[in-house]
Amino acid sequence: MSKFSVPIKRIRQIEPHPNADAIEFAVIDGYRSIVKKGEFQAGDLIAYIPEASLLPQWLLKKLNFWNAEKGVGRLNGKDGNRITAIKLRGELSQGVCYPVRMDGDTAVIEHSDGDSELMRLSPVEEGQCVAELLGVQKYEPPIPTSMAGDIFNAGQRLTVHFDVENWKSYPDILQDGEEVVFTEKLHGTFTGVAILPEKDARQEAFGVKRNVLIFSKGLGAKGLVLANTDGNSANVYVRATTGMVAVIDALLASGELQVEDEPLFILGETFGPGVQDLAYGKELGFRLFALASGYRGAQRYHDFDELQAMAEQLGVQTAPVLYRGPFSQEVMQAFTDGATELDADHIREGIVITPTKERRDPELGRVCLKSVSAAYLCRKGGTEFS
Repeated sequence: MSKFSVPIKRIRQIEPHPNADAIEFAVIDGYRSIVKKGEFQAGDLIAYIPEASLLPQWLLKKLNFWNAEKGVGRLNGKDGNRITAIKLRGELSQGVCYPVRMDGDTAVIEHSDGDSELMRLSPVEEGQCVAELLGVQKYEPPIPTSMAGDIFNAGQRLTVHFDVENWKSYPDILQDGEEVVFTEKLHGTFTGVAILPEKDARQEAFGVKRNVLIFSKGLGAKGLVLANTDGNSANVYVRATTGMVAVIDALLASGELQVEDEPLFILGETFGPGVQDLAYGKELGFRLFALASGYRGAQRYHDFDELQAMAEQLGVQTAPVLYRGPFSQEVMQAFTDGATELDADHIREGIVITPTKERRDPELGRVCLKSVSAAYLCRKGGTEFS
């Protein structure tokens, strides 16, 4: 999942709902959120509370999401306090708008004073994250046993902190006509494999030379990796990459692959039975979607053609390529929805969009964005383990 924030945003515009008279859409960046008709105007500041937010009780009551009779919220999750994408009269709505009001020239937001019902006003600024102020937390699903395991601290410089932000949060970064690649965003779990120079080898690591690290998204962000122990033999990440580690050993031994000065990171998605609710067939699989080099703080990503060449060398496949050509919002929307390329019985999660030539943006960093299918967002019984 991308970086979690409850930012102060300005409503870009108000759009009518085509099938309802009492509600309309507030447009925040590229997101559309249902609001009561006339409640907000274009240009208003709001706190945008995104999907996967857990709301405290006072805020559930404030937003009329509290069921007093049952003592729980009216939203999703066992406590009815989790925000998810919904469809109202056939139209997708994402996130919740919480009002910010002006006190003279100062923008202020109402919030709770600790555990009490006492309300406070605090000044806020556009772009500020107010998650802590409002008591909003990110929903973290419990990790299945097959994804847990024995770990050790390799250090953050030897791992990758990887995230892909939603295009709707950064709708102006990709330029019309820019050459891009759309790959399918597979619904699995991020899997990182680091090939280290021999000087960075660790006794607990994988591979003949103990210079291969395996990590999940959450572990890698903290510099933690899976240990080469018998207890990890059933681990999803280890099972999915065992064959690739053997190939890496062979390529290093033959000299066809050389990693001398800095780590090389093989980043991909593990999927299959028991990984997520969309299983994509009956066997565990791995698809490569990014290739990076360097220590944390100076890591750089390789262009898409280099990624494909590495996939061929390792004997693995990349995430399905759906489109390569000039970018436009119309083309993006056309490829976002549909069936997955891996299993016709499942919907597509969406697409990942990268320029064919890697570039960076001052605000975003690496330019790589996702566009997520509405059917995927609104499916029942979905899982989001990472």
